Amino acid sequence: MKKRVIWAAAALAAATLSALPAQAQSAFPTRPITLVVPFTPGSTSDISARLVAQKIAGPLGQPVVVENRPGANGQLGMQAVARAAPDGHTLVVGSVSATIVPTVIQKSVPFDILKDFAPVSVIAGTTLVLLAAKEAPYNSVAELVAAAKKAPGTMSYANSAGLYRVSMEALNLQAGIDLAPIAYKGPAEAANDLIGGRLSVAPDSLGSATRLIQAGRTKALAVLSGRRSSALPEVPTMQELGYKDFDFNGWISILAPAGTPPAVLQRLHEEIAKAVAADDVRQQYLAVALDPVTMGPKEYRELLEREIAKYQRIGRDARIEKQ
Repeated sequence: MKKRVIWAAAALAAATLSALPAQAQSAFPTRPITLVVPFTPGSTSDISARLVAQKIAGPLGQPVVVENRPGANGQLGMQAVARAAPDGHTLVVGSVSATIVPTVIQKSVPFDILKDFAPVSVIAGTTLVLLAAKEAPYNSVAELVAAAKKAPGTMSYANSAGLYRVSMEALNLQAGIDLAPIAYKGPAEAANDLIGGRLSVAPDSLGSATRLIQAGRTKALAVLSGRRSSALPEVPTMQELGYKDFDFNGWISILAPAGTPPAVLQRLHEEIAKAVAADDVRQQYLAVALDPVTMGPKEYRELLEREIAKYQRIGRDARIEKQ
């Protein structure tokens, strides 16, 4: 009789323990979620983050508060979230510039993207373009390169994100020119100087550059990504212009601190995927030239691993000196 009681108690305990992950998942979230954007308001990361945050708040039953923490090419915000409690209530928006490029351009990085973070989901893809002011005397990459060779050491580009720095140093290497990087906290500040004639060119994501192009304040010289954009079908890619293996694609994602329960990561990803697939979000994405794509925790980690290897190779080929 005692054995039966013991077995029954053990079975009850096992059932209770097995239910805990499901209970934890159903209980999440228990308070407002903070989504840190490590770039300035108006950037592509900020635009997509706010669209997704607004959409997932209802299904999750808690507000999702977007907090901008720009600085150090996204590393200030990334580092803050790496130190947060791993419970899913503090998240960060990631990008190639903030997650991978620091290992290419810096001697010391304050976090390890694979060890200190848990991937949640990719939320958008971006196309990169090379912009010049509307009044600039060059209308193509060939004319830009010719101008740079005629006046070496006098022309510049905006370094408002790590990915932009890597892409422009690749251009310097292949074209044999010396465009100098000028650091900015975000693309909005860089655009102001570009339009004001204080910069020669500025790489940017098409998402944040679209309004400037449509307003006739800037012009796109080339697409820096591997394929043409349907939003700018007449603008050639750098590969089409003869620049070998020139393919700089951007993506935007969401990460949590390492140690966040898998059930919480999965719940967040599922709601994010639904949000990005919603017709109204897709339309707003397309209006600013964002690609509505998603990727789950496992796929996103695999992407990070591939991209790290890719960009470290590009950094070596372009001879980028780590600062």
